[in-house]
Amino acid sequence: MRILSSVHPTREQLKLIGDVHTGFQIIRGAAGTGKTTTSLLRLRELATVRLNRRRHHGHEAPVRVLVLTFNRTLAGYITELARNSTPNEDSLNLEVTTFGRWAKSLIDNVKIATDNQILKLLQPYLQQLSKNASYDFLADEIGYILGRFLPDELSTYLTVTRDGRGASPRVDREMRKTILSDIIPSYTAKKAHHGLIDWNDLAILAAEAQPDLHYDVVVIDEAQDFSANQVRAVLNHLHDLHSTTFVLDATQRIYPRYFKWSEVGIKAGSENIRTLKENHRNTAAIAAFARVLVNDLPIDDDGTIPDFSACHRAGEKPLVITGKFSNQLRFMLDRLAATIHKGDESIALLHPRGGGWFAETRRVLQNQRIPFCELTRRPEWPTGPEVVALSTIHSAKGLEFDHVLIPGLNQQVTPHGPENHDTDRERLRRMLAMAIGRARENVMIGYKPGEESSLIELLDPSTYELVKV
Repeated sequence: MRILSSVHPTREQLKLIGDVHTGFQIIRGAAGTGKTTTSLLRLRELATVRLNRRRHHGHEAPVRVLVLTFNRTLAGYITELARNSTPNEDSLNLEVTTFGRWAKSLIDNVKIATDNQILKLLQPYLQQLSKNASYDFLADEIGYILGRFLPDELSTYLTVTRDGRGASPRVDREMRKTILSDIIPSYTAKKAHHGLIDWNDLAILAAEAQPDLHYDVVVIDEAQDFSANQVRAVLNHLHDLHSTTFVLDATQRIYPRYFKWSEVGIKAGSENIRTLKENHRNTAAIAAFARVLVNDLPIDDDGTIPDFSACHRAGEKPLVITGKFSNQLRFMLDRLAATIHKGDESIALLHPRGGGWFAETRRVLQNQRIPFCELTRRPEWPTGPEVVALSTIHSAKGLEFDHVLIPGLNQQVTPHGPENHDTDRERLRRMLAMAIGRARENVMIGYKPGEESSLIELLDPSTYELVKV
């Protein structure tokens, strides 16, 4: 599977790459603006400067570099990119991993609860909270609290503005008090009884761990989906003269993990926040197609709406295909048959759920003798000749492909509440926009008539062509 090709930095990227001062830098921009490329070019420059300084002063300690990503698939992708962009020297220690894997390396003998285990521990207590909110929503809210606030500062939740998710369901003050006084203490006791910790506990433990080493250069990619306590953990392992770069776009946030930079002790202002505006990945047609999904959603200071006026390439309109799933998929593959045969462009088949939902896709690809690889939760980037990849939308975050295909976008796989500003609905809108934004050349979305996702009605008909199969 082909990775991002080498690029020449633009004028706006050069300003960020050449800034090798110590401290924090925050790079933000919409999908396609080259945030990851910029951060890796910046990583190369910082590593080179540090290595030269090491040689000049005769230091023996290696230059330690840490790159943290959102998930294992992205970590594998970034690893391949970083290997190609950083100096190949023994005195450079480069570590590319997820936060979870990095944090677990600092802590001995921990047993982390799965999402299902967490929900099972919480379920008896969630029943008393609200009849209008799902267990998943309430579990996410508790995860948000434990991820944003330090254990001795949980009471701050009572008065803080609850940003970062939709307005429905509403979490009022009485519900907040119940969560703090009853739910969280009971949940904490149950975890201890079963010898479990959750990901929020892991972040706290990682922050408290005595550092065996300190990092000189750190890059945190897709930082909008890191919690405040995860960021605090990283900060406690930095060298005094570190250079740390956060790369993010809050508009693409999937998890409800909002926090302010000042909460984690980072001073963020015009001197260290940079926004990339030019869209280097998408065609104007793709950006226009994605923009309507997020255009009216609330964004915080670190969010950026896709801007098709900042795209420099024209292109074909995306296709929305209606019909049976197998017909959708065959039409998409037939449309790209020449591309698949030529083998020099990448194609991603994405799905909101994955798992068993890919069974029919695998069958069709195998029947047509089309080689493919699977990316979901894969820790290493596949280096084979396959040009077709299967992935969940979550695992595609931060990646890019020439063509993005999303067949089977039905309501069954995109459930949400009835309100326009329902949290799950807003999350799904951001998720679909993010998936569309992975594409460089072409996007195709499919659904079965009468079973289509409610997200389809949000699309602007003037930005796509409708095909019935």
